[in-house]
Amino acid sequence: MFEQIANDSPKAFQLFFDYTYSDLYRYVSYFIDDEEMSKDVISDVYLYIWQNRRKLPEVQSHENFLFICVRNQALNCLKQINRYQKIRLENVEALQISEKKNPEQEVLDNELKDILELAVNSLPNRCRLIFFMIREEGLKYKEVADRLQISVRTVHAQMCIALKRIGRVINEYSFNK
Repeated sequence: MFEQIANDSPKAFQLFFDYTYSDLYRYVSYFIDDEEMSKDVISDVYLYIWQNRRKLPEVQSHENFLFICVRNQALNCLKQINRYQKIRLENVEALQISEKKNPEQEVLDNELKDILELAVNSLPNRCRLIFFMIREEGLKYKEVADRLQISVRTVHAQMCIALKRIGRVINEYSFNK
């Protein structure tokens, strides 16, 4: 099968994927307890394998290779997340919530900042990391994808999730006022 994958056979790769996915998912769950992040790790590993398929015939133990790739990707992912465990929105100049500077408005602004901080910190780990890298560090989607070794599509999807969840929190806050 690996010979066929190395010779660009999408069918063989699909069989390989179908045969190994559940075992890899179970294995990655020992490292990562977030379902979405686990799926991203596995997807990244399959992408890596496909991109390096020409080297597959050189691998001695394909099963060991596969599990080592998953373990390394999961640990890299956790390492990235731990770098940005909590995000503080203290210097939120971009929010410019209000131009009025009366005491009541300042209290509301501070309350909204606290709510936004809670919303961001309640995002799934990888989602929060990506949000932080884009919004706080000002990185482009491509730069984030390269740093985290994921696809630009995954970055985009994670940002959509983050913005939807944060938007929902803002709407709830607005309706309660």
